[in-house]
Amino acid sequence: MKAFILIILLLILYCPAFYGQNNKDDNNSLFNNYSSSLFNSKESAMSVVSVLDKKAVNDLNSKIQPGIQIQQIGDLNKVRANLQSNETKVSVDQKGNVNELLLDKKAKTITQNVVQQGNNNKINDFTLNTNYNVNMEMIQKGDNQNIQNIGTNSLSKNMKITQTGNGASIILINK
Repeated sequence: MKAFILIILLLILYCPAFYGQNNKDDNNSLFNNYSSSLFNSKESAMSVVSVLDKKAVNDLNSKIQPGIQIQQIGDLNKVRANLQSNETKVSVDQKGNVNELLLDKKAKTITQNVVQQGNNNKINDFTLNTNYNVNMEMIQKGDNQNIQNIGTNSLSKNMKITQTGNGASIILINK
């Protein structure tokens, strides 16, 4: 009798699983199976990490003035910078709302350009005790994007990160 009740109970519990999936042949939307608003959008989020060549490094150095320049247009944008170097050239341009930038770097020289266009974008960039000349460019165009860069090595000392679309995220760990 206990086995019969157990079998009936298991059938009742697993019957909805057989009807839980439906086959929908809609070729117009690749993201119908996902319930997230991120996947329901037709835009694709793209992140590109590349290396600045010598010309790009020279252009970056000539474009940015010595010191720290911050331009913010929008509400609740934040920049926190703790920078230690022999020469510092940092330019920050935030256009949108609730964008955050945290720079914590100690390097030989620091030349960095940061552009955040959109809302709810975040960048955390940590480089502690490196003997490299750090030349970086980080560009976020879209909403809800995240970049976390930890450390600097010979490959990442001249790095450019570009994010477009919505909801992209990058975590770089350089040892």
